[in-house]
Amino acid sequence: MITDPNHPNTTKISPSIWKVDSFDGLLTELAAIEDFGKKSNSLIVFRGQRDKKWLLDSTFVRSFKTTLFGIKAHDRLTTRITETKELHLSILNLYLLKFGVLCRPSDELEEKSAELDLDAWFEFMKRIQQYPNQDGFFLKGTNLIDWSLSSDVALYFANEDRDSDGALFICDATATGNTHQKEPFGKILELMDEKGNNGSQLGVPLLIQPPKHISNPRPNNQQAIYFAQMDMRYDLELIWNQYSKIKGSSPVVLKIELPLSLMPEIASHLSGKGMDKQFIYPDES
Repeated sequence: MITDPNHPNTTKISPSIWKVDSFDGLLTELAAIEDFGKKSNSLIVFRGQRDKKWLLDSTFVRSFKTTLFGIKAHDRLTTRITETKELHLSILNLYLLKFGVLCRPSDELEEKSAELDLDAWFEFMKRIQQYPNQDGFFLKGTNLIDWSLSSDVALYFANEDRDSDGALFICDATATGNTHQKEPFGKILELMDEKGNNGSQLGVPLLIQPPKHISNPRPNNQQAIYFAQMDMRYDLELIWNQYSKIKGSSPVVLKIELPLSLMPEIASHLSGKGMDKQFIYPDES
């Protein structure tokens, strides 16, 4: 991953956090990063969040923190709590209670997936991820975190209805190491249960990208791919920064802060490319 801003319109806050001071500066940095990805044959993915304070947590983790601890979704629990086996087991088993006991893929989806060689559990969780209003459990969401192959899609989500500085996260998925999903998601749930309840670490985020999937215009337009937050005590930015330190490598994930003042220019840029609500949510009435 590129580690240093090369242009005067970018402020380096830390090795993994930059702040752009102009819209032209943002476009210049994005062009440089995308060019780096092509030249190095790296998988570069993007995620936009409309508040720079938000962590790279899944919806399930955010819901867990706000519901059980009454804290804001972007706050971290104290180290004293986070490092306990009790928290580890609590969040893991509430997640396994939701996915496997209280809800699971329908028989119809299981049959269709077997017929078409699809991952039924992934399709089920992707559906909840894309259509959160269909989620009836009191702890909302999944442990999947949406990313996009398109920087414009990520900018749309970073800019949508925001009233503060936003953030654009850029991840060199190739630099995360050997983290591509190898087992069906149902098997991953079984391993989380077995390893997690035996006190083993659940590891770094998994890149979930099955070779076959059910085509859907919403994730298709959003060019969506997913990382699964395996150890749900830690947000992805924290885990990847620790990984980079251990490896002595450049950051896996880069956060570009987007000042609120850039909102009109970003909106105009996206509108000119047809990147509007109708494109992002083509199936929404």
